[in-house]
Amino acid sequence: MTICDNLGLFEKWLRKSYGYSLENVAHDIGISKSFLSDAEKGRRLLKPEIFSRFLEQYKINFSVDKSSIDKAKSLLDAFVSAWIDRDLVDEEKTKRELAINKPALQNSLGCLYLLLTDIFLSVHLYAQPSEVRMNSFLEEIENYLPLFSQDEQALISFLKGFEVMKKKKYQAALDHYENALRILDGKQWPELEGIIKFHLAHVLGATVSFFQAYKTVQEARSIFVNHNNHIRMLFCDNNSASYLISMHEFEAAKNCIHNMQRCQKRWFHDSLTYSNTTTLMIIALTLEEKFEHAIEFARDHPFPIENGFIGNLSLIPYCYYRLEQNEECLKSIEDLSKEKPTDDDRALFEILKRILNQDSKGIENAKIKMMQICVRQKNWCMLMVLYQLMIAYYESKNEIELLNDAYRQQARIYRHQLPV
Repeated sequence: MTICDNLGLFEKWLRKSYGYSLENVAHDIGISKSFLSDAEKGRRLLKPEIFSRFLEQYKINFSVDKSSIDKAKSLLDAFVSAWIDRDLVDEEKTKRELAINKPALQNSLGCLYLLLTDIFLSVHLYAQPSEVRMNSFLEEIENYLPLFSQDEQALISFLKGFEVMKKKKYQAALDHYENALRILDGKQWPELEGIIKFHLAHVLGATVSFFQAYKTVQEARSIFVNHNNHIRMLFCDNNSASYLISMHEFEAAKNCIHNMQRCQKRWFHDSLTYSNTTTLMIIALTLEEKFEHAIEFARDHPFPIENGFIGNLSLIPYCYYRLEQNEECLKSIEDLSKEKPTDDDRALFEILKRILNQDSKGIENAKIKMMQICVRQKNWCMLMVLYQLMIAYYESKNEIELLNDAYRQQARIYRHQLPV
């Protein structure tokens, strides 16, 4: 489509921005309401002279210079490319360029690409609008889909999925991600398919199966391999290791983690990936019941605790408990509690403290609380830790009925079914 084919979309954007009704605008510029409605939906062409009449009628200062849409598209492309490459330097450079050009682009043919850019930046936390405003952005962009390329429409669908995924709306996220994959053609952003599949794998791991998640993230990885995108390959390896751990393929998971560590030493150091590999190894060793090794690994591979996030360091008190080092267990709980443990971390700490205080009723209440938190979060690995802990505790107390139930719940989790 040419710009002239889309003038109805720009008229709609301006009409809504200024608060004019469809009926009044149609009357004032001398066309039928139905014709204008069709033009706003991209079904009919709004001639340039009619669009100019609209601008003159309402004294709207709006540039129809086609270079403005090229400029806005180039800014969007720069942001998406920097995001795919995780190039923070280019991101900052493009943010400065956007700030310079934004005032002019808001009143030009570049305005709708500016809207998409704002949505992209908002979803990815450069800015954090209210939920109501974010929903309004995502609803508004739907009105202008005919303007955008297939990859741009796929990006919009992906952003919707990413946004609902934050709210744990897994089915809605799955629908948006699958729709994005159907739409894209890869001509504009060949690696966008990899990004979408990477996030789709997360939804599949939470709701469908660990194997499907692993398979999908491997497909994403192959795309990044073809484009020599090493940082995204590492992200895929990180999630692959997580899915392998969930399938209790511990040796394969640990090999994956070791490969990630070697890559970082040889090529570059990324603090986020380093922290992730460390915490993944801790949970792999914990679920493998190599508790002493988990403690040693955490000690030998320290990582900075940023903003209070402790990751799987929350498992260290549990490892001490399983090694019958109760004083160390309580001390590590006290130290980690000074940071910002998540709800499931705090629930695990509470179970351990109740066990050490021999509070049978409190143990069961804390177990139920942690189970409910992990079910709500779809936190499969922590569910595995929970029932590993409870099985060990019930065995030590010869609680046969509770032990059998814990084994049943553990079996459900291994089959990717939530405990009941």
